[in-house]
Amino acid sequence: SPKTIRYRVVYTDHQRLELEKEFHYSRYITIRRKTELAANLRLSERQVKIWFQNRRAKERKLFKKKMNQFEGAGSVQSDSSSASPNPVCDSVPSSFYQPPPPQHAPNCMQPNGIISEVTVTI
Repeated sequence: SPKTIRYRVVYTDHQRLELEKEFHYSRYITIRRKTELAANLRLSERQVKIWFQNRRAKERKLFKKKMNQFEGAGSVQSDSSSASPNPVCDSVPSSFYQPPPPQHAPNCMQPNGIISEVTVTI
């Protein structure tokens, strides 16, 4: 018999709320918590895993958009050809951009180095 392939899952408001709460707690879900969450929300573990992957991708996209808006709003310079377009960000070491380790699962960190929020005081 041929397999049925689902291309898109529409989550209920309750499922989205619970997934977002879990994401707010930790961007990377542990295997144990993924199993619990999938059972509680009546989703497969694969659906939970992919939701978290997609949510992290969305966060990266939003972060890049905010950074582009910030760079566009703050680039007033007398000679733009000799200076860096964003001297503040150039002076920050790359280690600053690593995400904090999860509180409940220190060994499940994946290397992608994205910050969720930046606060700039001018």
